[in-house]
Amino acid sequence: MNIDHQFIRYSVNNHSISASDCFDSLTPNQKTLVEKSTTTLQFAKGETIIKQGFVASHILYIENGLVKLDVTNDSKLSTLKLLTNDSFVGIICSFACKNHDFSAIALEDTTIRMIDMDLFLSLIKENGEFALKLMRHMSQLTNDIMHRTSRLSRKNVEGSLAMILLEFKNIYRSTRFTLPITRIGLASIAGCSKESTINTLAKFHNDGIIHVKDKCITILKPENLDLIIKNG
Repeated sequence: MNIDHQFIRYSVNNHSISASDCFDSLTPNQKTLVEKSTTTLQFAKGETIIKQGFVASHILYIENGLVKLDVTNDSKLSTLKLLTNDSFVGIICSFACKNHDFSAIALEDTTIRMIDMDLFLSLIKENGEFALKLMRHMSQLTNDIMHRTSRLSRKNVEGSLAMILLEFKNIYRSTRFTLPITRIGLASIAGCSKESTINTLAKFHNDGIIHVKDKCITILKPENLDLIIKNG
């Protein structure tokens, strides 16, 4: 993990702080200590990175890949967020209890850096700027998850799928992308049934809003998806 390299800088509009921004606050000696103490793990697409209930002994950082963050309550699974490069995995839950209260699944081949929890806590205690940036980063993530969950809970099938499609558009930074999940997986993320998901994708395709071929999605009219989200 090259923590001297800045993947994402401060946003002028919302002052968003990335994981890299947090690491930038470390002293040269602290950066060296992190580099020497981290372990790199490779996860294939579909592999479980974290299982809900496992002991939280490390902080996980996504160097490269795409991860789905899930939580199960009352036997019902909900997707909280999709995480990409330069992201901590479940950082907002990592200090709440001794066991992970979430699960994480690799949606693509993913490289994870594991940082010892005790070392991470010592950096928070020793470096006030690091602690402050991490707090702001976690607050931003909490805010994002709250609004995402709230919006999805109030949407019909069309509105939910429109949100997820635009989410993938932003992740891949393109109107054309290959879904890293099956139709069942897409339905799970959107909180819809498989049948409703398939029918809605077909409707979007027939209406000329998107073009669907197998797992390849081309968003032809993103403004229509925005309108569906607003009204759906």
